[in-house]
Parts: sequence; C-alpha cells; structure tokens
Amino acid sequence: MAPPTSAAAVAAAARVAPTPAAALALFKSALSADPALSPLAVLPHLDAAPSLSNLLLTASAAARPHATSLRLYSRIKSLSIRISTASLHPLLSSLPSAPAFALFADIFRLRLPLCTITFNIMLRHLVSTGKPVRALELLRQMPRPNAVTYNTVIAGFCARGRIHTALEIMREMRERGGIAPNEYTYGTVISGWCKIGRVDEAAKVFDEMLTEGEVKPSAVMYNALIGGYCDQGNLEVALLYRDKMMEKGVAMTIVTYNLLVHALFMDGRGTEAYALVEEMSEKGLVPDAFTYNILINGHCKEGNVKKALELFEAMARKGVRATVVTYTSLIYALSKKGRVQEADRLFDEAVRTGLRPDLVLYNALINSHCCSGGIDRGFEIMGEMEKKRIAPDDVTYNTLMRGLCLLGRVDEARKLIDEMTKRGIQPDLVSYNTLISGYSMKGDVKDALRIRDEMMDKGFNPTLMTYNALIQGLCKTGQGDEAENLMKEMVGNGITPDDSTYISLIEGLTTEEERAIEDERLPPADAARA
Repeated sequence: MAPPTSAAAVAAAARVAPTPAAALALFKSALSADPALSPLAVLPHLDAAPSLSNLLLTASAAARPHATSLRLYSRIKSLSIRISTASLHPLLSSLPSAPAFALFADIFRLRLPLCTITFNIMLRHLVSTGKPVRALELLRQMPRPNAVTYNTVIAGFCARGRIHTALEIMREMRERGGIAPNEYTYGTVISGWCKIGRVDEAAKVFDEMLTEGEVKPSAVMYNALIGGYCDQGNLEVALLYRDKMMEKGVAMTIVTYNLLVHALFMDGRGTEAYALVEEMSEKGLVPDAFTYNILINGHCKEGNVKKALELFEAMARKGVRATVVTYTSLIYALSKKGRVQEADRLFDEAVRTGLRPDLVLYNALINSHCCSGGIDRGFEIMGEMEKKRIAPDDVTYNTLMRGLCLLGRVDEARKLIDEMTKRGIQPDLVSYNTLISGYSMKGDVKDALRIRDEMMDKGFNPTLMTYNALIQGLCKTGQGDEAENLMKEMVGNGITPDDSTYISLIEGLTTEEERAIEDERLPPADAARA
C-alpha cells in the first residue's frame, strides 16, 4: 500500500502504528516517496508525542539533508519534547565532523544520557579528522568500551602510521578492557605495518595471531602481506603467502589476484600473470576495472598496443567502466607509436563518458603531441587544463621541454626552467637531463656542461643519462679525448657505462680516426683548408 502523502495523514498513520518499528518504517517510506514532504510539517501533527517525534528525527536523518534534520532537532528542543540520544545517533553518524562535534557538545550540555554507541560515533569522527590522540583520551574516559571502540582508535593510529601505539592499545584492549582482539583488530594492525613498508613486522603479528589461535586468518590479512611483499619486489615470498592462504582454506579474492597479476607483469612474467587471470575466471571471479588496467598497462609497456586496445574493447563489452588510469595508459602507448589522432579520440571519449580528466591524463595527452612534434598544441592543452583549474606540475613542464628539445628549440626549453621556478615548481633531475640532452643533440656541449654545473649546484648528482648525453655531445663535436675522460669520471663516481655509452664512444673515436686518415691523404694546402 502506498504511504500517505500529506503531513497530517502521515502523522495520523504513525499514531495508530502497532509498534515503534512500524511507525519508523512508515516515516521512512513517506519521506522517501515524496521529496517535498517536510518532516518539520509533520511534527506539529504528532501532538508532542516524544516517542513519535524521536522516530521522525531518526527517519529524517536517513531521508533528508543534514540541515533539515538539524532544524527538526532544534524545533523538537524548542517544544520541550524529551529527546532520546538513540534518535540522534543516525544524524550524529552521518553529519560531517565539524557539525557532529557541535551536536555532541549540545547533547552533553543537555545532559542527555550517553552510551557506548554515542562515544563510538564520536571516536570515528575524531580519527577521521586526524585526532587519534584525542580519541584515545576519550576511550579511556568511557565506562564501557567495546571491541568497536578499541578497533576504531587502533585504526586511527594505524592510519597515521603509528603502529607501535596501535599495538599498545591492542594490549590495553585485552588487559584493561578484557576484550580479545578480533579479526578486524589484527587485520588493521597487519595492514598498518604493510602500508609503511614494515612487512616483516606485519608477518610477526600474523604469526603471533596464528600461534595464539584465537583468530582465524582472513583474506584481508593475506592480501595485506601479499601486497606488502609485492611492493618490496619480493614476489616469491608473496607467492608463498598465496600458497599458505590456499592451504588454510582462505579463498583468494579479486584483490589477491590483482596484486599478484600486477606484480608478475612488473617482473616480466606475463605468462604466469595470464594464467592467474584464467584461474580467476574459472573460480567465478569477474575481472574488475583494476584487473583490466593491469593487463592493458602490461601490454602498453610491452609495446603491444593492438592487444591493449582489444582488452579495452572487451572491457566495454563486459560492462566494466574504463577509468582515467585506463585512458592514460592507452594514450601514453599510442604516443610512442606516433598515433596522435587516436590518442585525441580516446581523450575525447573519456570526457564524453563522464570522466573528469586529471593532471596525469592531461600530461599523457600533452606528451602525445610533443612526441610527434606538435609542441604548439602541447602548450594549448596546458592552457585548456589551467582553465579547468588543474595546475601543471614538473611532469607537464618536463614533457614540454623535451618536445622543444626534440625540435632543436633548446633555448626556449631553458626558459621553461625559469617559468617553473616562478610558479613554485622546482626543476628536478629530469628537467636538467632533458636540457643537457637537448644541447648535446644540437652539438652545443659548452651549454650542456653549463647546465650540468647548474644542476650540481642545485644538489643533483649526474646520472647515467647525464653522462651519456654529454659523451654523445662530445663525440659528435669531435672531442673524443674529453669524452673518454668523462667516462673515467663516470666510472669513478660509481656509475656503470651501458651500451649507449660505448656506442657513442666507438662512433666518436671512429669518426676521429677517419678524419685523421683523411687529413693524411690530403695535400698540405688542402688539409690546411679542411
């Protein structure tokens, strides 16, 4: 039966409801069915009945904006109707933290009875606003904290990277509160250690939990450990935890598969990664956007744009919505192939589907045009980006600098360093190496060396790329001896030459030998003219 629509009819139906639960359901149904129905209009028809007024307040918190519910609360107070703290819990929980603190202060001022649920809601607000110390102080003032209380505060400290404090609270939970840590407690602490890169510490907590035998391991715990070891590049240990997970009868989740598929791709083990994707499908787990992004990015890094685009189309066919990450990977890959028009088309498609391009996606599009010589369009895109209040970063400027250098417009690229600095964006090693490469490609080794000195004055040490660019420039201008000396300096600084270094030296020295032979063959007058 459809709920009543007028304020008076809703109030009348609530007054004859057989139970409070039925009255609450009626209020919720009526407010959901008619957005124009105001709970403030219903209130006067309830004849100041405290129980119904409180139920209306609870329903309003679920169906109306916070401002409306707060006005209703104020109106109930003004009518001197007794307010139940429980009726305020939904509103207190859903409010943003600042008005929630104000409401809590009012509850405290009115001397309304506070229970564990009230405190737990406020603890959640405190930790969400980065105040775990204040949350701990409040916990210690509570008469009856429960597992949710302790877990909320433990999560707050873990979110701030303070895992040692979280462990102390975990001990306090057992000793003072008489409450055994549960699956959520251990999962939070294990994940907390992994997030700050202390995976071995996480493994110790996990092993202690297994030894005590109070809590069974969960997929969340295994995923945290697997992800932590993958992040450290320790794939074999991650796979070992996958095996232990299966031995314990804990089902692998889509998160488990995604972590391992990504790590295998990054380790160049694409065949094993694909085998896991097949296994995931066999177990009835549907690949999500993250899975597809991993696969697409893997193919893009391998230069297999055709396969990446096929997966992109398959993703659409299966109803999995592409993300900004999907489009960014594809646009970068198309850029390397010089397929600028396709990159533009994909960017436009992303916008049409309702995605809001972020800085990374704009940088990918700028890179696409800069790689193909369309530097002017690259600057236009940066202007469009800024109109949308997306500020360029060092990657944006470095990309434009590289585009200018590829066209031989190195002096213009040099000016971008000054523009970056004025905007508060600090040039990095990539910025200086880009300029050094640009001047070296032009044969202007003097300016390349000047930029190298400027870079070092800023606290950046030359890298393999720096030395290779300078060696290439010296060889190009017939300064083979200087290039050899630079390679000796490079080795002395602990940098191992690579194929590019030796190829530049061989080509440079070969050119010098050919020039010397040619000079010997020429008559003295001709040699002088040469």
